[in-house]
Amino acid sequence: MGETEDLILGIYRAYRRQDLEEVIAGMHPDAAFKPVPSAQTYRGRDEIRRFFEHDIHSLAEFDFRVVIIQEAGPVALLHGKNRIREAGEMRDAPIYWYAEVRDGLMHTFRPYAEISEARAAFEAGQA
Repeated sequence: MGETEDLILGIYRAYRRQDLEEVIAGMHPDAAFKPVPSAQTYRGRDEIRRFFEHDIHSLAEFDFRVVIIQEAGPVALLHGKNRIREAGEMRDAPIYWYAEVRDGLMHTFRPYAEISEARAAFEAGQA
């Protein structure tokens, strides 16, 4: 594993444990964080904290799993599974994220429903 993958998995484990302080500590002060396609983009640690403390509860219930991480230095493409419960029904959908690390902290985290869009962001991030 590389440093980027280590950071991503560490933040993911902290999220699964509900350790908000560790999640926030892994975020760059100027981070742009969009957890799922239906959420807004949260900028900076204060807004990201607000998401996890309050705004997350206004989204449809979701549970995502990171399955694969492709890393290229400070950028990564994450492949995941997203289970969404809405209006009494549950559905599974693939989800992909583009992630970028700066100064050893998560700077960019953006979701995509289509692998082609996520791969394009990943390739552009490598340039």
